[in-house]
Amino acid sequence: MVAQDWYFSINDRRDAERDALRDIRRVMVVNNAVVQPRAFGHSTVVDGSTKSGIEVDLDRALLHSMFALTQTLDESGEMDVVELLDVSQNRSQNYYSREVLGTSAARNLLSRYEVDALVVLNQLVIYDVLESFAAEEGGYFAYIQGFAQSHWSVYYRDANRRTETFMQADTLVWESDVKYTRAQALNMLPNRQDALLYLASVLGDKVGGSLLPSWEPVRRYMYSDDNAYVQKGLEAFRYQRWEEAIGYWLLAIDDESNVESRKLKVKEDKKAAAVATANIAIAYELLGDYALACDYANEAYRLFGALKSAWARQQQVNIRYYQEQLQAKMAKEGAR
Repeated sequence: MVAQDWYFSINDRRDAERDALRDIRRVMVVNNAVVQPRAFGHSTVVDGSTKSGIEVDLDRALLHSMFALTQTLDESGEMDVVELLDVSQNRSQNYYSREVLGTSAARNLLSRYEVDALVVLNQLVIYDVLESFAAEEGGYFAYIQGFAQSHWSVYYRDANRRTETFMQADTLVWESDVKYTRAQALNMLPNRQDALLYLASVLGDKVGGSLLPSWEPVRRYMYSDDNAYVQKGLEAFRYQRWEEAIGYWLLAIDDESNVESRKLKVKEDKKAAAVATANIAIAYELLGDYALACDYANEAYRLFGALKSAWARQQQVNIRYYQEQLQAKMAKEGAR
């Protein structure tokens, strides 16, 4: 019996959405923004009637956003040092006119704090609406919708890297259930200030996520066979003894030749040879040798093709997809 006996997941590294912190080991998050005026950006709507100029204290929103970013970068393990400079470097203190950090000021901070890069928050704008109205089915409904938009710059100690700028936005909505009275519906919502400070934190975390590589689980399928060497290899593999597993699977193929020597000769059990070769490719991937994994995947594709069965053709489709994933990994490693 031959089958894709079981699968497991490995974490596959995905490049960051933004490569602004590629190869950066020491970074500082810097405040260059101005606190949002309390009466700016907030409105309350009651049964369709809007009142603007509502005051909400967001003095701590900048800190919430930058601290969330700092924490996300620090906990990622991608950097050796992550620091936070929360005192605003903005000289104008004009909220309505965005001001970026000057080159000279950036150089001074890079030198003083001995970091490789500065991630600078230049502006944070938070809008929200709190609305309540009579529901069609009776009773009252209420919600808060918040929208945050931010502007960032990244400065480098390396003079060959140009300053990068980007914007990041996010939105959150909090809703009540339909309640008998308006007050009951409003009481189901979070405190308005707390909700918007939380939005600022979510935004900072999202910025961090865009600057960091991610890890995505991908499936890898292992083949089983009645061949004793295939079974012994699978047993070793389950205990993460990759080299021992490879040794057994080589015996299932041919104990005197293998892919590395380009002399692989299938003897008696062609199915076991195809199965073992496909498994070896996975083992070399886990050992970090993507080139050798690709070689064995190519050979497995050829061996399954020689079996001339519908099942074997399906395995060729699976292995072709796996080859594409390996080649993408190799390309990424080469780019680094």
